[in-house]
Amino acid sequence: MPSPESAVTIPDHAFASTIAPTSVGDLPPDLLAEAGFDQRYAIEQTLGEGGMGVVRACRDRRIGREVAIKSVRPGTGSRSDLAARFLREACVQGQLEHPAIVPVYDLGRDPERSLYFTMKRVRGLTFERIVDALHSGDADAARQFSRRKLLTAFASVCHAVDFAHARGVVHRDLKPGNVMLGDYGEVYVLDWGLAKVLDAPDPRPPSDPPAITSGSDPGAKTVQGATMGTPGYMAPEQVRGESVDARADVYALGLILYELLALQPLHRHASIAEAHASTLAGPDARPSARAKGGDVPPELDAVCVRATAVDPGDRYATARELVDAVERYLDGDRDLERRRVLASDHARAAAEHAARALDAGPRSTDARSQALREVGRAIALDPTNESAVRTLVQLMTEPPREMPPEARETLLRETRRSLRVGARVATFAYLSWFAYLPLMLWMGMRDWTPWLVSSAAWLGAAFCALLAWRNPPRHGKIDLRMTVAGTIAVATTSTIFGPYVALPSLAVIGAMLLQLAPDRSRRVAVVLMHCLAIAVPAALQWWGLLPASYVFQRDAIVIAPSMLSFPPVPTHVFMLATNLALVVTGSVMVARFRLSLNSAEERLHIQAWQLRQLVPEEVRPASAPPPTESVACVLDAAPDSR
Repeated sequence: MPSPESAVTIPDHAFASTIAPTSVGDLPPDLLAEAGFDQRYAIEQTLGEGGMGVVRACRDRRIGREVAIKSVRPGTGSRSDLAARFLREACVQGQLEHPAIVPVYDLGRDPERSLYFTMKRVRGLTFERIVDALHSGDADAARQFSRRKLLTAFASVCHAVDFAHARGVVHRDLKPGNVMLGDYGEVYVLDWGLAKVLDAPDPRPPSDPPAITSGSDPGAKTVQGATMGTPGYMAPEQVRGESVDARADVYALGLILYELLALQPLHRHASIAEAHASTLAGPDARPSARAKGGDVPPELDAVCVRATAVDPGDRYATARELVDAVERYLDGDRDLERRRVLASDHARAAAEHAARALDAGPRSTDARSQALREVGRAIALDPTNESAVRTLVQLMTEPPREMPPEARETLLRETRRSLRVGARVATFAYLSWFAYLPLMLWMGMRDWTPWLVSSAAWLGAAFCALLAWRNPPRHGKIDLRMTVAGTIAVATTSTIFGPYVALPSLAVIGAMLLQLAPDRSRRVAVVLMHCLAIAVPAALQWWGLLPASYVFQRDAIVIAPSMLSFPPVPTHVFMLATNLALVVTGSVMVARFRLSLNSAEERLHIQAWQLRQLVPEEVRPASAPPPTESVACVLDAAPDSR
């Protein structure tokens, strides 16, 4: 035992319930070198070096055990600021008696008057080395360090940090390199050299702090100066040089959790400037966005996002809240087997309902609805349940024979929307009759009566189309008023060139316009009415009820003008313009239909792709349809190329 004169004396206030470390001015005068230092401690190899201290393995001959001894780096012992920080670290670490905080055994000065303290020697791997091994694909590391094991160790770290916070201490330098996982499950939070005691001033920084330039490579090294901590692991308020509280450690814990899940740091470490800029910007903190395979659960994504919020007010208020969130996830993970059992029960129920649904019985729609609900529950509980995936694919690839009422209502709404669009197009198409009036006047109007009759018919058709545009039929069928009025308007154009010139093309365009509507019940009537638009004027001329439009002279057919005169140049221009308009109108209508069809096909394939993404990769073979079905689907969807 050392004599009382040589014993190290620690002030009484160092044992208070909250941390109150000794400052440089309070350094006790009897903190002198023990006469037996060299006889007591046998210094061995160096274990590590930090910004202000060196840690070496050491054998305590008095107790007969291995310890670690940390001492001020040679040449810095005279720096009062570093001496104060070193003494503070020893006092803080020694007074924080927690299983995850390395205990301090002794404190004093060595024969060279350098401060030292001894502590328990710990063995294991830091989170930093574990993450590096997992990131490189080390199979042994993957077997040894499961996600559950790392999360359990992380929870111990949070508890230790929360213990320190309860005693008024903020670590300020938490990072994967400062957390060690022992061979027997021990967890240690290391390096309390930058710890801050709340409501106590930090030791005064040196007048010439180390220069930090934007090109410096911080790696994962602690830097000191105006801002203290490790670039890439400091909270935004630390980077800005503001005062910090427990939420700064919560931020660093969130970064550690992110790295354990994504196997890479959230903030790049290429340079201090880049690390600080990323910290202040607040990048996407969801580990699933960068993790290999993207298999990070959304619960842990949410924990990381909240813990690493740029605004301290948006983070967890304490490390206890953070660890509670992680442990809630771990509690759920313990119930994984129970969820799989429940998923199997729902999958069996889904298969039974699906069998009744596919029989197309009187209540097949209800059975299909129940089957889909059971499938949803099964996949929500266990996305890898192959039975549920097969049932889902079967239900998706074999639609019901009768449309469910809800789906029918949705289709009706879409049909009315389509009819509204068609009626709007028809309104402007019918009004285009009056665009030809200048050409007609150029040709010369022989009789205004036919033109007035045709104009009234086209105007009536436009009015009926306008009504259908403003208020489409609720039954979702083609508006008969618009169809009849349009057919009459088409028929009246026979007074220009007769029933066999231009009129048939116009009837085809009108019939096409109405055939594009989703309603199928009135398609025969539409075709019949447009056929009558040609046949009725022809029959009336045959029977002599209307003036004949054609005079047959030997091998020639002469068009007898009724409404217009036919001077050569205006007539050529009029016929060219009307025929070009018919070609353009027909092409636009077909193109519009093709675009709608393309859009529908794209949506169908996108929905199919999205459904496949809901299925985990390991069970996707169960969701693939048989090859014959795939070929048939492709052939059915492909346009006819013959």
